[in-house]
Amino acid sequence: MKKGKTFTHKKFNSFNGVFVPTFLSIIGVVLFLRLGFVVGTAGIVPTILIILLAATVTVATALSLSSITTNLRIEAGGAYSIIRKTLGLEVGGSVGIPLVLAQIFSVVFYIFGFAEAWTYIFPGHSFQLVVYAVLALLLLLNIISVSIAIRAQMIVFVLIVIAIISLFIGGGAWWENLETAHYMTTGSWGSFWWLFALFFPAMTGLQAGIGLSGELTDPKRQIAKGVLWAIGLTTTIYVAVAFWLGTIADPQQLVDNNLIMVDLAFYGPIILAGILAATFSSGLTTFVAAPRLMHAMSKNKVLPLSELFSKKTKTGEPYVAIIFTTVIVFIALTAGSLNKIAPLLTMFFLITYALINISVFIEQSLGMVSFRPRIKVPKFVALYGFIASIVFMFVISPVAGLISFTFLIAVYAWLVKRKLKAEEGDLRSGLFLTLAEWAARKIITLPESTKHTWKPNILVPVVITRTLLGNFPLIKAIAYPTGTMTVLGIKLKTEKKVPDADDITPKEIKEELSELPDMVDKFSNEGIFTSSSIIETHDYTEGVNISLEAIGGQVFHPNILFLPFKSERISITNLEKIFEKAHKQKIGVVLFNRDEEAGLGSEKDIHVWISPKVIKKEFRDDRKFDLAMLLAYQLYRNWSGKLTLWMCTTKASTDKARYYLQKLIYEARFPLSTEIKISNQSLEKTLDEAPQGDIHIVSTNQGDAKFIHDLPKGRKKSFLFVADSTAEDVLA
Repeated sequence: MKKGKTFTHKKFNSFNGVFVPTFLSIIGVVLFLRLGFVVGTAGIVPTILIILLAATVTVATALSLSSITTNLRIEAGGAYSIIRKTLGLEVGGSVGIPLVLAQIFSVVFYIFGFAEAWTYIFPGHSFQLVVYAVLALLLLLNIISVSIAIRAQMIVFVLIVIAIISLFIGGGAWWENLETAHYMTTGSWGSFWWLFALFFPAMTGLQAGIGLSGELTDPKRQIAKGVLWAIGLTTTIYVAVAFWLGTIADPQQLVDNNLIMVDLAFYGPIILAGILAATFSSGLTTFVAAPRLMHAMSKNKVLPLSELFSKKTKTGEPYVAIIFTTVIVFIALTAGSLNKIAPLLTMFFLITYALINISVFIEQSLGMVSFRPRIKVPKFVALYGFIASIVFMFVISPVAGLISFTFLIAVYAWLVKRKLKAEEGDLRSGLFLTLAEWAARKIITLPESTKHTWKPNILVPVVITRTLLGNFPLIKAIAYPTGTMTVLGIKLKTEKKVPDADDITPKEIKEELSELPDMVDKFSNEGIFTSSSIIETHDYTEGVNISLEAIGGQVFHPNILFLPFKSERISITNLEKIFEKAHKQKIGVVLFNRDEEAGLGSEKDIHVWISPKVIKKEFRDDRKFDLAMLLAYQLYRNWSGKLTLWMCTTKASTDKARYYLQKLIYEARFPLSTEIKISNQSLEKTLDEAPQGDIHIVSTNQGDAKFIHDLPKGRKKSFLFVADSTAEDVLA
């Protein structure tokens, strides 16, 4: 290696950067120090079943990983980078944080393994002093000469191969014991799954293969090749060693002596050398990967104190992340043990495996043209990897599985709340678009049920954006929390006076409409899903009607047309045209006539005016005030307001009108505090004498254009004229 060249340069290939780290992480602590215990406790057949079961989920994940890495540009961060690019920054972060912890605890796992072998050779040495000395050496190498240490894995690899050979040629004629071999020792599924949890960290070596993704010359090709070869070979070795142990040694010996392989091998010292080398090398590899994962996450502001963790030395080492890793490892070494750490590692890695598999399954299911991996795997492989990972978690320990998922969800919720800014897109928009398309197809084939699922989806045509700003508080009060708003910018080709622009020039209109996208983002941040588009037309009314026609054929379309309204700005004829088109497209119409002085007052007092014609019909017969009532309830809920229902009728019909409104309040589940006012005078005179109120909602219909034009004149009140679309039902 040339002088001055640092570890931050990409210089590893599929063999030394993927295959060897994966191989050494799998063939290490568990093989030499715990496989004998598993065989002695469970027997040959259950142990092989454990190995193959663990291998199936790992192979499925490896295949999924191979597929997705040949389709994406993989950066530093390994699994975090993959999940972030597919399921989004929040999901990537929610799995990245437990993955950091998993890698940190892996270091602890390997240090404990090293210490067990070391104290076997030197029984007089303190176990705790050994683990702390190894930690100090790992830290020193991480800071000073990581690249040399990583390259030294080749020596470790050769040692491990020699150790395995020594294992198989030792112990005498093992084939003579086939008849007395302990194929089955215990039938307890409880102990089976506990042993599975103890063994599974062996299969987490997959993470070592992708942990250095940022240091590979061609990760897209190298990760797939190195990981698959390593898993295939190591699984074969585990099965062979399990069978060998079960035929060569007594079960009690295997349970009592963690280092029995040293005694059974052809040359015991080479086994000890292999254990020491493999555990130290794997510990170093993971110690290198954990701070780099933290650094990759800090660049996306995922971690708390991200600015601190993103700091690097002049040679490119993330020194703050390294120090943090060291502190956590130190604490874990003080409080834990090998058997305690193993099940914890299992949970963290199973979560990661589950998310890698579901990421690939979603990619496959979406069928996007962008998903063109060089390695294609069947859908069931990724689906199995996902389901198996989740099932294994809860079978091993329902409590630990629940805690792990709770932690995952809590981290996700925290990241969502932080509103992180992703530098690039991910699959979520495609996923939701596909779900929406699927839902749209289903909706078309099902009977219409909009009355039970109604929510306000508002279309707001505007010529100038200041109109939108002035009316947004009312629109939000109508739409929040489940409604939506679609803003239609109308770019006029004429200089005629228009409903929401007095003496504004075409140039000023153009400038205002250019601000529409920023305004839409602002409204979306207020909790109302908002979208926008701009059309060019000669006339305001024409633009509104064209839009109503265009949206009428959509599955998901606005169901309310909201228009700021002043009598002097729109003619009765044009108003009738809008009503007619909206009625044809089954879209409700809401006209807001805002009094300049009164405005919306204190946003509390809501008056609803209902036509007396309804009392001549059966209660559940066709009504013309459902939308008015629904909007009144939305305002009441979002304003924490007070509702008053009004009806103007004759003295003879007073009792009937009161009974009707009382029944309406009950059947519509309106608050019992809703007041009822019956007047025996005309609507106009009653309005003049009625309290000021904050808003007066008047139910109207298609033929009331002149009435709407005339009613607000001379009355210092804000009106909301509402015409049903027939798709609403206040009693539903």
